[in-house]
Amino acid sequence: MPVLRQITTCTEPSTVVIERRVRTRDRSVDYRLEVCRRHRWLASNWTGRRSAEGSGGRCGTVMDYRPYAQIVQSHADLWLRPLAANGPEDHDGDLAAALRAGFEFLTAHREPTGVAIALEHAARITEAIAAGALPLVEGQAQVLAALSAAETLDAGARGA
Repeated sequence: MPVLRQITTCTEPSTVVIERRVRTRDRSVDYRLEVCRRHRWLASNWTGRRSAEGSGGRCGTVMDYRPYAQIVQSHADLWLRPLAANGPEDHDGDLAAALRAGFEFLTAHREPTGVAIALEHAARITEAIAAGALPLVEGQAQVLAALSAAETLDAGARGA
């Protein structure tokens, strides 16, 4: 199941496409990122074939086809750690603890923003999955949706 991520709030059409192809039985693409000329610097952390072929979608759109754990790791590496100075590996792999630490970092000296609230919500969902209160697949989809919303809200707050 692909996951839509939006890493900018830019409404310009994309001019650059970064697509990472893989050779696995269940999928042929890991992800496809589209950015406009002004935001092409965001693509520096994404590896894959770069082209203008097939561009024209909205800037900042990522269609992510990777498994749950890889998408979460991508959020942690490319977004959560730069934003909140921590990731799951700082909490013995505990995603909920990392998300809570991010929430606490973002709210330490100010009122919660939409980004912080979405992180805290993702932490609660992760805990519900671990407790068996939510089915695994449905819960994971909710975690990814909350992380995607947080990432998009952060992009808007940063003016990206």
